[in-house]
Amino acid sequence: MGLDRKTKARLSKLARRIGGFLVRSIGGSLRLEVRGWLRLLHLLKNGQPVVLQFWHGDMFISWYLTAPLQPAAIVSQAGDGDIASAVLEGLSFVTFRGSSTRGGRKAYRGMIRYLQNQPIKVSAFASDGPRGPRRKMKPGTYVAAQHLDGCIIPVATSSKWAVRARGWDKFAVPIPFSKALASFGEPIFVDGSLRGKDLEKALAGVSETCRVHQEKLDASF
Repeated sequence: MGLDRKTKARLSKLARRIGGFLVRSIGGSLRLEVRGWLRLLHLLKNGQPVVLQFWHGDMFISWYLTAPLQPAAIVSQAGDGDIASAVLEGLSFVTFRGSSTRGGRKAYRGMIRYLQNQPIKVSAFASDGPRGPRRKMKPGTYVAAQHLDGCIIPVATSSKWAVRARGWDKFAVPIPFSKALASFGEPIFVDGSLRGKDLEKALAGVSETCRVHQEKLDASF
């Protein structure tokens, strides 16, 4: 956003107070069709650790839908992370702060330890954040599923009417009362033994699956 520190601090305080309320209000107004939700609940009921895969620009409806699960999420220390963290905490997400340049490993380890001690293990990753490229998955999503012995659930959302930001991620805020779709895809079970080039190859395949999942939903409108 290119905002100065004081402005970001003020926006963060405001987001903490009303961000969750706004997401719930807009989300609750949508004419929303949700696909695959019961399959996700079935996995969780049977003790399956789940890593929810979001794309950075299409998270708004995902936040609204998955908030009751109280997912754990890593939020960047840089940029507008304070604002995002405030909104997520207002939605009952459990946040850990870190980025690729500052505190990322500590935040990641803290999140994994936290989830290993939870009866229901749900984490959420904006897979292409915080700097992109758009809709190209970074390793964190796959590696988290490896460490948790879990599966990745591709989450795609789209609305007929939305306002998109100009940044690299094209973050979309749906217009209230818009028709909207959400799809929780088939679980992707990962190979916990993969490292190096083999991991990169598997990651590329999962990234493509999740990208196609989102683009098919986009084509619905």
